[in-house]
Amino acid sequence: MELVKKNGEAIQSWQDWERPKREYHWKEGRSAMEVAKSWFRQSVSAPPKEIVQLLFNHFQQNIEFIKVVPELVTPLPESGGMRNHDVACTCMIGKSKATVCIEGKTDESFGEKTVAQYYQQMKNRRRAGVSTRVPERIEKMVSMLPIPPAEVPYCAVADNGYQLVTALVGTALQARIDHSELAILIIHEFHTDGLDPQKIQKNIQDYSRFVNKLTGNTCADGAIGKLFGPIEVDGVACFIGRVVV
Repeated sequence: MELVKKNGEAIQSWQDWERPKREYHWKEGRSAMEVAKSWFRQSVSAPPKEIVQLLFNHFQQNIEFIKVVPELVTPLPESGGMRNHDVACTCMIGKSKATVCIEGKTDESFGEKTVAQYYQQMKNRRRAGVSTRVPERIEKMVSMLPIPPAEVPYCAVADNGYQLVTALVGTALQARIDHSELAILIIHEFHTDGLDPQKIQKNIQDYSRFVNKLTGNTCADGAIGKLFGPIEVDGVACFIGRVVV
């Protein structure tokens, strides 16, 4: 397994990990640092066992991680839009190439605003004279999801956290870049000391609603350790799952 920074420099320890976009996120007990530590639980780097187990339980195939890049950035539709993956991996699952993108969480939300709220905020900013393509980006991403056509404020994922949409669409787009057959988004949740249980429960509800709307399956209480899919995102076979440690 090759574990490297975006510039190709090898990562030898969790302290070498690529820093998140906002430096203040790099602190003990928060998701960025917990994700980094999870890849160095052994004397050498290795995929977290709960992620490997999730993939194996679903696909029942040998899992081989090829390349792992923290904080990889994938362009989103419309100029200027980017998806920052906490970790982006290429893998072989049996004989199929897969892109696995990981979103780390403690009790951080899936976005301060819902899809509808952020869309309306950006529409209002444009009316105030600010140049932005965010509304078009949201419209395009929503159109890529397997949900009934509707204007953004009334679409099936309107009340979900905006980050869930960018995470899934970004994973699908990264799979295209990697020429992968499968795209897999994993929410890697860490229950450390001092977290807000109400925030955690809100995240579970947000995630469960998102999965229910995209798959029609029942995702009760966040369905720890289960992959859902395939979810076709603009022609890419995507899966989504959640693990907790």
